[in-house]
Amino acid sequence: MAVKELLDEALKAIQDIIEPEWKALALSKIAQVLAEVDRKEAASLLDDALRFVRQIKDQSWQFSVLLTVIGSFADVDAEQVLQLVRDLPSETMQVLALSDAVEKLAQKDKQKALKFLSEAERIAEAIEDEESKSEAMGAVAEAYALLEPERALKIAQRIPQLSDKAAALTGIASVLCDFDEQRAKGLCDEVTKLARQIGDKEKKAMVLDELVEVVSKFDTRQAMALAEMFPFPERRVAALGAIAQLMAQSDPNEAKELLNFAAELARKISDPDKQASAWRSLCVAMALIDLEQALKWTRQIRDRDWLNWTLGDIASVVANHSVEEALKIAQQIDDFEERSSALADIAIVLSRSEFERALAIARKIPDAFYRVQALAELAHEGIFFG
Repeated sequence: MAVKELLDEALKAIQDIIEPEWKALALSKIAQVLAEVDRKEAASLLDDALRFVRQIKDQSWQFSVLLTVIGSFADVDAEQVLQLVRDLPSETMQVLALSDAVEKLAQKDKQKALKFLSEAERIAEAIEDEESKSEAMGAVAEAYALLEPERALKIAQRIPQLSDKAAALTGIASVLCDFDEQRAKGLCDEVTKLARQIGDKEKKAMVLDELVEVVSKFDTRQAMALAEMFPFPERRVAALGAIAQLMAQSDPNEAKELLNFAAELARKISDPDKQASAWRSLCVAMALIDLEQALKWTRQIRDRDWLNWTLGDIASVVANHSVEEALKIAQQIDDFEERSSALADIAIVLSRSEFERALAIARKIPDAFYRVQALAELAHEGIFFG
């Protein structure tokens, strides 16, 4: 099927979406793919998306969706990004939007990306409130890491608040991992020292979440040691689950041993929601090694919402190995949207090997938003992989 026909089918599905926020996100997704074949039409879709953004009543949700739409304009009409950013109500929002757009532009148009970053840095430096300034400078530093790592490090060192500085350095280390592992390790050691100094438990946990993920790429033993620093047991368990996921392919036996250890910790968590969150992480990691055991562990989750989210995650990771098993798991999800999300993930994974079957699955996705997501991704596959 032609790419344009698939995208037209996705556009028709948008008519079944009621909420303006989901309409805007769906249009944004289609526009990103359409930009590869028809920029003018893609820009028109994003204008429609902006119209729906204005109808969103919740202010924080509206800003989140607007960031996505602005980021999509980077693929379609980069100059329009600057105009939209200037209309944002706060300097911090402007910086976050520009930094987000840079991630899209970094590989396509380095000079324009640097222009955006220069503007973002200028705005961030002028912010007077220390907390807002730290957040903005952190976003700028992480975006610079994609283009000029040395510049990124200099900016990160000037961030006033400890937790934002640590988060920015971790983000830079994550980028450096791909081409300068020793430098990345050094930065992670620096962040570890900073993390020990952070007094706020939630901020400390957020820094450690990212740090463990980066360190796991080159030293799982060190990552496990870092997990000991978490102030919350459920976050420690989740971190161990993330480490095990990375180990699953190279050393499945050790990964399974680590997950069994983490499971004992999960059983001791008294808060039901926090315990369910911990089990979710462990079940997904175990599904990569022993699906039967992972599904047994899901019985520890009493809350139906948490169980649906967990089954959705498991279906998504299992799809890479067995579409049949993934489909069976997806059918166990009784939440309409979560089942649709899982089916979309399965269709996308399947699209490179069995496109027609993937398309058949995508068309039967019950929730219109996730049906649009799947159809748009399949169209993207059609552009780049024929």
